[in-house]
Amino acid sequence: MILKIVRWCILTLTFILAIVVLGISGHLIAIRPTHYWRFAALAIAVSSLTILTFPVILIVNTLLVRDENISSERIIGEAGWLAIMWILWLATGANATHAARAHFFSGGCSFFSGYSNKICNEFRVVEAFSYIIFIILLSYTIGLMVFEFTRDDRDGHTQAGGVEGGRGSQTAQVTKAPATSG
Repeated sequence: MILKIVRWCILTLTFILAIVVLGISGHLIAIRPTHYWRFAALAIAVSSLTILTFPVILIVNTLLVRDENISSERIIGEAGWLAIMWILWLATGANATHAARAHFFSGGCSFFSGYSNKICNEFRVVEAFSYIIFIILLSYTIGLMVFEFTRDDRDGHTQAGGVEGGRGSQTAQVTKAPATSG
């Protein structure tokens, strides 16, 4: 139950931040339609992918899955997709950082006035939100994998994450007989 709540909060927060990145990157593309910044195009692609796939993950895992047992395949599949997403967000943040350093000298946006200041700040927002989303998704992916590989056998799953023949693994436990004196 806690995993569903944490998943919902993290994916919803990431979804909201991706909408912000999409809007700002769309504005950066709109002001230079012929010679656009490549990091803005990457940010649009990655944020669009996030906006399209994260609601699907939320719907499948919260509404369609009624049982409390979350299968290993579902967790590993989700962690695999999230790993791809945090790599893309890291690339977006790195490209935004590179573009900000190439177009604006290091010292911040305070030396610019008017429209240049606004554009400089938009570069910084895309950069910051990309890194924030990267950190959130990386942490959540690591948490999912730790959860998966440290689950015990109470759920009917083995520690390696497999389910034998569609049923929970059943192992016989041998207990020692009580010691007798005599």
